[in-house]
Amino acid sequence: MGTEAQGMSGFQSRQTNNNLLADPKTRHILLVKLPIFLVLCVVALTTLLPIIYMAITAFKNRTEYLVSPFGLPQNVNFDNFRIMVETYGFLRSLGNSVLIVGASLTLSLLIGSLAAFAVAKLRFRGKKVFFFFLISLQLIPGQVMLIPIYLMFSRLQMINNYLSVILMYTVGSLPFSIFFLSASFRSMPDELMEAAKIDGASLWRVFINIVLPIGSPAILTLGILNFLSMWNELILAMMLLPDENKRTITSSVAMVVGRFNTNQPLLMTGLLLSSLPTIVVLIMFSNYLVKGISAGIGK
Repeated sequence: MGTEAQGMSGFQSRQTNNNLLADPKTRHILLVKLPIFLVLCVVALTTLLPIIYMAITAFKNRTEYLVSPFGLPQNVNFDNFRIMVETYGFLRSLGNSVLIVGASLTLSLLIGSLAAFAVAKLRFRGKKVFFFFLISLQLIPGQVMLIPIYLMFSRLQMINNYLSVILMYTVGSLPFSIFFLSASFRSMPDELMEAAKIDGASLWRVFINIVLPIGSPAILTLGILNFLSMWNELILAMMLLPDENKRTITSSVAMVVGRFNTNQPLLMTGLLLSSLPTIVVLIMFSNYLVKGISAGIGK
């Protein structure tokens, strides 16, 4: 009787599995969506594990780290954060980054949206040449321009000047900004703008009342992308702002890494503090980022 019951239960389980695989929706989930989900989980772990390790190590002292590099901290220790703030001027560097990135981001979005509107909706001579020239600028490696940039600002006596970094961040982001926004603005119906012109609206009014509200998802997505690239930029900030009091947070952390490469908890604290703003921005605006990129791809 026991053998017959086991045989019946095995037959019923196989029958249930066959019924599940016979359903097209279930088969699609098991054979397509589930493997994709598992792969994405693995990719997410490769990103989350370094952040978790960095956060755990930041709350350790040096002795505790040497004893157990991968273990949890026995006591929550804020000494590394205090050293970063009091000794290495983290708050000052944070303020410098906010000033530079905020001004650069505002200028890049304003100039980029105006230029993208002109490229997408206005007719002028040399439009195609300008657009192809714009695309070709994105193919030039940034490292090639470092020496000319330094010599130019040195002759203009703008080394150790916030304006030099703001100008370079703004100009460097414009080719991609115009290219990205022009693809979104080009999909807007011309009938809306023609109707507004018939009602007496000027070109500036059309841009403010029609183009900006409709293109706000793409503009917000571009703002997030530009913020991430500007906040994490290192070479220009170190080259044009060598003064310690004017360094951005990324360059300040890089200097700490160079000086104290044996004090891993302090290094992890600096890296964690510099990455927190970008993590917060991605968490807050991740839905808008996905929607904006998906809409741009669809268009």
